[in-house]
Amino acid sequence: LGLGGVGHMGVKMAKAMGHHVTVISSSDKKKKEALEHLGADEYVVSSDEEKMKELADTFDYLIDTIPVFHPLELYLPLLKLDGKLILNGVINTPLQFLSPMVMLGRKSITGSFIGSMKEMEEMLQFCEERGDRKSV
Repeated sequence: LGLGGVGHMGVKMAKAMGHHVTVISSSDKKKKEALEHLGADEYVVSSDEEKMKELADTFDYLIDTIPVFHPLELYLPLLKLDGKLILNGVINTPLQFLSPMVMLGRKSITGSFIGSMKEMEEMLQFCEERGDRKSV
């Protein structure tokens, strides 16, 4: 969710690890960049109600890099049973969601600024092994 600096890195790393990547954004302004330059597999505008309904119960996890307030009710239905919403965008207002949306699907909401030093080293080593200095 979101395609700023952190979102760019998320797409690049996930693709490098072999994942199918869908970028979800509030407009189509960054569609070409996401698909052609970063290698995302799909790009969805969050206001496209039909497409968002199609995506219900399809994601194991969502990485939310949106750094401004946004209700989570739009995104929680996209997660599969036991899916995770991982917050990486710093928001200075309380989160907003209905608790049954989390409880009924055994979903979890978690977050992290960055990983541990060990995880950071592993990521850098992964990029180095791939010869992908542009990702770092």
